[in-house]
This record gives sequence, structure tokens and C-alpha cells, in this order.
Amino acid sequence: MAKVKYTKVMKCADLEIGKSAIIEVGDKEIALFNYKGNFYAIDNTCPHRGSPLGEGRIEEGILICPNHEWRFELKSGWCPQNPELSTEVYPIKVRDEKIYVRLEKPKIEEAAGSTPNTLPTDLKVNIPTVLKPRNPDEEL
Repeated sequence: MAKVKYTKVMKCADLEIGKSAIIEVGDKEIALFNYKGNFYAIDNTCPHRGSPLGEGRIEEGILICPNHEWRFELKSGWCPQNPELSTEVYPIKVRDEKIYVRLEKPKIEEAAGSTPNTLPTDLKVNIPTVLKPRNPDEEL
């Protein structure tokens, strides 16, 4: 199994509780937060209109974009206003009072379960026939 690479970004002491920092790691701009003593990393660019999420505020674990107040779950990047919209979050590790961020997504064999799901080969599915509309005005 390949080793997962984390990149050191800063010392824990440099990011006080309640503060954020916008950092560049590789070709990515990441917003790093210290929320209630836990560190979170999320893509700095709001997928709604490109605003810097690192300048936003956090209320009850929800990151609020500084320009249009779109909201994103700090842990998952999920947007409760629009479930089709989300932003990338990055795993964090803290070691020796330093913050490390993982940029690479895990490969399938590294993901939870480590074995892809397989369907039985003898699975049979009946798909019902859709009736044509009775009203000629409803026909396409």
C-alpha cells in the first residue's frame, strides 16, 4: 500500500483558537481554521462566486462565506443551501505541534473497506413498462 503524503504547513502555535489563515500548498490555496482547538482545512475559493472562504466566519461548525453568506460544513465541505454544491476539504494531522495537510485523495484501494463492492452476477431486475399518456396533448 502506498504511503499517504502530508505536507507541513505551520506550527500549531501560529494559529490561535478562533483564527484562520490562507496558505498556499503546491498549486492550491487553502483556508486553515482553528475552531474550538481543532484544525480544519478547506479550499479557499467559494464555489458559488469565488470569494475567499478563509476570510469568512464560523458559527456552530458552519463556515460562512464573507461575500454572499453561503454556508459550508467545516468538516465535510457540504453546502446546506445547495446540496449539489460543496467545497473540497483536506485531512489534517497534528504531530510535534505542527499542522500537516493531505492534498492527495486516497486511491480506491486505500479507501475505507479497501475492497470494491461487487454485485452478484446472477442478479435479475424487472423494469416495469411505462404506459404511454392517454391524453394526446400530453405526448411529447
